[in-house]
Amino acid sequence: MLIRLFIVLGPAYILSQFLRNSIAVLGPELSVSLDVGSAGLGTMTGAFFLGFAAMQLPVGMALDRFGPRRVMASFMIIVALGCAVFAMADDLFMLMAGRVLMGVGCAPLLMGAMVIFARAFEPDRFASLTSLQLAIGNSGILLATSPFALLIEQTGWRISLFGAAALACGFVILMLLALPESLRGRSLSSGRSEGLIQSLQGVGQILADRRLWPLMPLLFCGYGSVVSITALWGGPYLADIYGLQAVDRGNVLLLMASGSVIGPLCFGPLDRRFNSRKWIVVPGCGMVMAIFMLLAFWGRPPLWLLPGLFFLISAGTGYFSVAVAHARSLYSYETIGRGMTVSNMLVMGGVGILQPLSGLVARWFQGDMAPLDQMAALPENAYRAVFGFLGACLLLSLLSYLRAPDSKPFKPQEPPDPAFRPEHRDG
Repeated sequence: MLIRLFIVLGPAYILSQFLRNSIAVLGPELSVSLDVGSAGLGTMTGAFFLGFAAMQLPVGMALDRFGPRRVMASFMIIVALGCAVFAMADDLFMLMAGRVLMGVGCAPLLMGAMVIFARAFEPDRFASLTSLQLAIGNSGILLATSPFALLIEQTGWRISLFGAAALACGFVILMLLALPESLRGRSLSSGRSEGLIQSLQGVGQILADRRLWPLMPLLFCGYGSVVSITALWGGPYLADIYGLQAVDRGNVLLLMASGSVIGPLCFGPLDRRFNSRKWIVVPGCGMVMAIFMLLAFWGRPPLWLLPGLFFLISAGTGYFSVAVAHARSLYSYETIGRGMTVSNMLVMGGVGILQPLSGLVARWFQGDMAPLDQMAALPENAYRAVFGFLGACLLLSLLSYLRAPDSKPFKPQEPPDPAFRPEHRDG
C-alpha cells in the first residue's frame, strides 16, 4: 500500500514543484512572445505563491472534513485549468490568472500527503515518510531546468503547458481510483462535521497554542531562506560576481537543486535513530546558518568551493522535514489537516516575504540605485548583505526554536494511540 501511495502522491507533488519553478525557463520565451518585462516575470512568480498561500486555511479545513482523496482530486482540476489558461494567454493578465489558479490547485498536494501519513501511520514514521515525499517531489525542481528548456525547444511553451494540463487531468482520475478513503483501518478524514465558524475557531486554537510559537520563526524562515537563493539570488550572484554564463550558472544551480533531493533522504530517518527531533533540527539549521554567514563575511569564495557551499545549503535544509514533523506532533488526530496547513501557511508566507525583503536589503547596498523596472548588476557588498540577512533570520529562528521542548518519536511511557488498531498494521 505504501508503494501505491507514493506512485500517486510523489508524481503529483513533482508536478507542483515543476510548475512552481517553471518561470525561470519560461521567462525568456514570454519576454519574446508576449513582451513581458522583468517586473511582470517577478509578479508572475509571486502569483503562484499568492494563490497557494491564500488557500492553505480552506484546504486544511477541507482535508479534515472530507479527507485527502476528494480534496486533492478536486484541486487537480484547478491545476489543469490554470495550465490551460496560461497556455492560451495573450497578455500578462491571463498569465497571472493562470499562475494564481496553478497555485490554488497545488495547495493541498503536499499537505494532503502529510495528512495521510499522519492519520494512517505511526507518529514515529512521519518524518521519514514526509522526507521521502519531499525528495521525490523536489525532483520537479530539476525537471524545471534543462529538461524543460529542451521540451520548449521541441514543442514550444504553449504545447508544453497544455501537456501539463493533460497530466493534471490524468492525476484527477488516478487519485480517485488509487487513493483510499481509509487506510489501515483508519479514516483519512476526521469524521467531524463542522461549520465555517467552528473550523475557523479550530484554526484560532492552533495559532493560540503556545507550544507552536517557538517553532513559528523556523517554519517561516527555514525554507524561505534557501528558496531565496535557488529561485532568486543564485543566478544573479553567479553572473555579477563570477561572470558565469547561462550554462555554467545552470550547472551550479542544478547541483544545488540536487541537494534538495538528497537532503531530506539523509535527515528524515535520523529522528527515529536518535529518538529526537529537536537535536536533528538544531545542527542542521546551524550548518545552513553558518554557511550563509561565511558567504556574508567572505563575499567571494573561490569558484571551485562555491558549488559545494551551495549544495550544502540546499542539502542541509533537509532538516526542515524533521522540523515539520516536530510541528505535526503538536496537533491532535482531529486537527491534523488544519494544523499542517497552518504550518505550511507560515512556510509559504516566509517564501513570499523573505524574497522581497532580501531585495530591499540588496537595493540598500547597491549604491547608485537603478530604476525599479530595470535590471542592474549588484556589487559584492549587496550580495554579502543578502547572505548576512538570511543568516541572521536563521539565527533568530534558531534561538527561538531552542526554547521549544524536544519532540521524541518514541515515548515508551505513553499509552498507545486509541485510534490506531494494531491488527490492521501491514506485514
